[in-house]
Amino acid sequence: MPFASDSNDKDDAFPSAGSLFGRLRMRHLVAIEILAERKNIRQASQALFLSQPAASKLLHEIESIFEARLFERTAHGIEITPQGAVLLHWARKAMADMDAARSEISALRDGWEGRVRVGVFPVAASVLVPEAVALLSRSRPGIQVELQEGLETTLLPQLEKGRLDCVIGRATPLAGARRLSHETLFEEPTVVVCAVDHPLLDSPDWTHADIDRYEWILPARSGQLYSLVAGGLARRGAAPPRVAVETSSILTLVEILRQSQLLSAIASGVARRFLEIGLLRTLELPLSASLHPVAIITNHAASVHPATSMFLDAVREVCAKRSTA
Repeated sequence: MPFASDSNDKDDAFPSAGSLFGRLRMRHLVAIEILAERKNIRQASQALFLSQPAASKLLHEIESIFEARLFERTAHGIEITPQGAVLLHWARKAMADMDAARSEISALRDGWEGRVRVGVFPVAASVLVPEAVALLSRSRPGIQVELQEGLETTLLPQLEKGRLDCVIGRATPLAGARRLSHETLFEEPTVVVCAVDHPLLDSPDWTHADIDRYEWILPARSGQLYSLVAGGLARRGAAPPRVAVETSSILTLVEILRQSQLLSAIASGVARRFLEIGLLRTLELPLSASLHPVAIITNHAASVHPATSMFLDAVREVCAKRSTA
């Protein structure tokens, strides 16, 4: 049954903030998220440790508070309404803000000045972010940094939900699709790398048949990096890369390359560090284009706390030094 107001006065058509704050509880927000994820009252009730009637009553309470239908029953369960989707967005943000407040209070209690939660793509995990953290620890040792390494499919949803304060990684189309803000830091080419004693290094005139014998280690068996490598191989008449190992960890990738005859492709700035210390070599297989630029990605709907600003200033300073080196 749709909810409606008996009054024609628009100011009376929706509950006031005072009424909302007086009735709304955190358990209501948790219930909205679980109902939206499970799309089934029975399954949601189990996740909430409630009986099914109690879960239905809880949903009725929430709809009564907002005077709106938040879910519709279907033959397969329940589906969220446009009004419910709006509430879900803000419920997730409120819960993320409370979790951030809890963590920050805990950090202050333990003697820290502040805390920043950073998502890191592999392209920034081995050089850029470690240097920024080291710089920050020297200038502001009271800032606690929490790093979570991953790919865009895992980190960007976390940023959108407020569970991360920023992400340092590639400004891919997914970031734009999620309406996240990005600040370009730099662009750099991608190079093919291998072990220092790889057989192909002894044959500068290797053919497509030679390289087709070797398998690859890449973040995935598809995607932009895979396509970039496949294009480079195709221009040499070689087959698409056969991905034997998938990993997004640069250190794991380097260790596997050192102990095998696999090939891989990584950003030139990342590769440079391992080339300098003699762990890897580059293979002469030009790739036609760079991947998306490395950027600071933030949620424009969230405020930037001082600790986050200090960390991002350290990231910018590291990039500025790299550009003039």
